Amino acid sequence: MQKTILVVEDELVVANDIRLTLERAGYTVIGIARSFHSAMETINNVQPGLVLLDIFLKGDLTGIDLATELNKKDIPFVYLSANCNSSVLEMAKVTQPSGFIVKPFREKDLLVTLDIARYRHDFKQQMAGSANASQPAHSRRATAGTFSSSAAAHSTAAGSSPAGTGGSSQYVPESPGMGLPGIIGQSPGMLRIFQQVKEVGPLDTSVLILGESGTGKEGIASNIHNLSPRRSKPFVKLNCAALPPNLVESELFGHEKGSFTGAFERRIGKFEQANGGTLFLDEIGEMPPSLQVKLLRVLQEREIERLGGRETIKVNVRIIAATNANLEKGIAEGRFRLDLYYRLNVFPIILPPLRQRKEDIPLLVAHFIKMYAQKAGRRTESIAGEALARLMDYAWPGNVRELQNVIERSILLSNDPVLRDVSFIGSTPRGEAPVEDGNPVKTIAQMERDHILSVLRQCKGRVSGPGGAAELLNLPASTLKSKMKKLGIEKSYKT
Repeated sequence: MQKTILVVEDELVVANDIRLTLERAGYTVIGIARSFHSAMETINNVQPGLVLLDIFLKGDLTGIDLATELNKKDIPFVYLSANCNSSVLEMAKVTQPSGFIVKPFREKDLLVTLDIARYRHDFKQQMAGSANASQPAHSRRATAGTFSSSAAAHSTAAGSSPAGTGGSSQYVPESPGMGLPGIIGQSPGMLRIFQQVKEVGPLDTSVLILGESGTGKEGIASNIHNLSPRRSKPFVKLNCAALPPNLVESELFGHEKGSFTGAFERRIGKFEQANGGTLFLDEIGEMPPSLQVKLLRVLQEREIERLGGRETIKVNVRIIAATNANLEKGIAEGRFRLDLYYRLNVFPIILPPLRQRKEDIPLLVAHFIKMYAQKAGRRTESIAGEALARLMDYAWPGNVRELQNVIERSILLSNDPVLRDVSFIGSTPRGEAPVEDGNPVKTIAQMERDHILSVLRQCKGRVSGPGGAAELLNLPASTLKSKMKKLGIEKSYKT
């Protein structure tokens, strides 16, 4: 994308300051417009590569009206506004901006947001241009998503018979390729994720990782940190759903001795621990609204105050947030602030669920077999074709984490070099259970609820401790309890 930009801002002093900042950064500012009509006149004469757009302009028409015209012309734009009224921001969100900057802002924030907007627009055009292009033959074969195509290729290469030729066929894993350390996949969806991570890693901007539970959001966040100039500094994690609301604030900002009952000593919060590095806020959708306001202030001012303290402490922290919740629904219901959403959603990364990238299952199985066979001292080296076919046919509501647990349990129960049976917990692979006509399709939340209930029944209602449901699901007990409360199974899980 060309680095030409139009500034649409009704305050000339502000607009001129922005122009000077942009020109120092190498942009060509083709003009400054104060109204809808003057902006359209400029655009019709010289189409800019990007528009920096205030919401409130001179005249009757607003920046939101101008955004509609920009979308028709496929010109990316970034909103710039001091107005954080929820109704206005909701209308702005409908126009699908490439970014949103809230005044006052730092020069660095402006330039990074514009860089991200340019990248996202270029990436969208690239994807649109290649949507109808045919994939290379080997790529189509590798991503066919069936055992007979992807796994058989590996089996043949390893010297065993192709899959699907009988019960003796087996998948002998090669060393699975990792697009990123600790992240395995060769499906088109994951290749796009790898590219996005490599693009955003070196940038010092906020990232929002979206995806269902078990898709690997923390691994993606860790890779972003390790690709950034902050890699030598701390990578600090906080699960916002794992703590009671009254403790999350203390964990984030720290507290002084005596600031509340039980505060017997000063505590350094996560922001201070992560100073110079990256703070990963998992399950950001569970953060209480009262704390969202304080987080927004930290993102704007780059400073914190400990609970009970009077000192303002400057912090230099990159924020990576993640959630499996629908934040847009939370915004509509008043549970999540729209202005915070825009602050975090500068660069979104959406992780696909495992059921949408089943061609990666053989690679993941290979990795987990090798890892857990070594860990448990087992001789397991491969998986039988029928067993892998069962894994390929399962819906995986728990995603990669569930697959990992299934392989670990199966290896612990096997002494054979070939893994012939896979141990599902309370779930039957799709296609094996009889399905009655007319059964409604379950939502992901319903499937997650059923899965948790089945594990709880197996554990006889035990949530935490050895042999508890949290241990089997590979979740912190506090996270599982939060999920149970959210899914309405606080009192009914023993039924």
